[in-house]
Amino acid sequence: MPDSEPGGLSTKLNRLSEIARQDPKLKFTSLAHLLNAEWLKLSYRELNPYAAPGIDRVSYGEYGKRLDENIANLVERLKAKRYRALDIRRVTIPKPEGGRRPLGILVLEDKIVQRGVAKILSAIYEQDFLDVSYGFRDNRNGHDALRAIELCIMKGGVNYLLDVDIKGYFDSIDHSWLMRMLKERIADRTMLRLIGKWLRVGVLEEGKRTCNEIGVPQGGVISPLLANIYLHYVLDLWITKKVAKELNGRIFLIRYADDFIIGCTDQEDAEKVWEMIPARLSQFGLQLPQDKSRLIEFGRRAYRRSKPKGRKLGAFDFLGFTHYMTRSRRGGVRLGRKIIGKRMRRTLIALNEKLRRLRNALPFRKLHKHLCRILQGYYNYYGFAGNYATLNKFAYAVRSMCFKWLNRHPLPKPRILKSYRWIYSATM
Repeated sequence: MPDSEPGGLSTKLNRLSEIARQDPKLKFTSLAHLLNAEWLKLSYRELNPYAAPGIDRVSYGEYGKRLDENIANLVERLKAKRYRALDIRRVTIPKPEGGRRPLGILVLEDKIVQRGVAKILSAIYEQDFLDVSYGFRDNRNGHDALRAIELCIMKGGVNYLLDVDIKGYFDSIDHSWLMRMLKERIADRTMLRLIGKWLRVGVLEEGKRTCNEIGVPQGGVISPLLANIYLHYVLDLWITKKVAKELNGRIFLIRYADDFIIGCTDQEDAEKVWEMIPARLSQFGLQLPQDKSRLIEFGRRAYRRSKPKGRKLGAFDFLGFTHYMTRSRRGGVRLGRKIIGKRMRRTLIALNEKLRRLRNALPFRKLHKHLCRILQGYYNYYGFAGNYATLNKFAYAVRSMCFKWLNRHPLPKPRILKSYRWIYSATM
């Protein structure tokens, strides 16, 4: 099949995946030749056309007006090793839990090449990644991670949880360790050289230029994949292949990017892992802040033990939800979820500010449609069984904001879209 057809590119990715799956120890020596014109055009088309431009101020639309010529020039520079990664423009954006997060804005051509390389590496590493990771992976998402949590607690017999946070993860990734990890699978010097350029690229912030000595830029197209590869070696393989063999009971790891929890069935096991985690992370330049990480008793048995003593069982936050144990309607024990209170309040504040800006900027019908779309997306994510009361509070607050100008046009009502009762009959 010719390379110019989308099927030709797809066939090459499938072939890479098949080779990687068949030989987990194979090192790929010839990958850079895949970065041809058709591959990079596809990468361009997969980018967000509305994203902010980088320091060269070249927009998606402007680049696309002469796409064939621009891509041909880019391929020529890549082949001649004259391609240079340009500095990243850094801004800060609000975090859902408060504070601000640095975000790197790349120039368009760096995004194109990064997207092309990320597609190649993903085809390989998706065969290596374990089922414990859910973030920034094809056909996996936060809801899958939430299902896994419920399964390991309700069916896996978890009695203790390590609620873990890594301090400034993306900014703390050690370049030398990351390159060593990549070389376990990638022996193509051109690909490794490209990744090295992106890791060392300069950062412009408020008129000052700095060079990255550690970390991967948040906002980089390839950064989530590199971050996943790093924790695949640092955490996933270590927990599942080494630590699990040293324990008396069972251990469960559920990771979404750098957010993860570890569940244990045995108290001594949980305490042992709790003592091991800081040293393991520190070995790879990562820190475990004690004020944001903890070991808690959690699960069905822990809930039953806490009730006669009048003791309130702890809860933990993960992927936008506060998770807690509670009594079911039939008198049993179930895992409860509700939207994190602080996050919901910040969402309402941000939504109110956004509506104030748009009231006079958009026609009423467009504004109403835009708001409905926002609410529907919110309900789609947070519409888990047990969370209806919290969603109702959110909906009431939004209606109150808009009462005077939306009282004749109803907004979407919250509804539960995801009930995972099926998991209780699943086998482990």
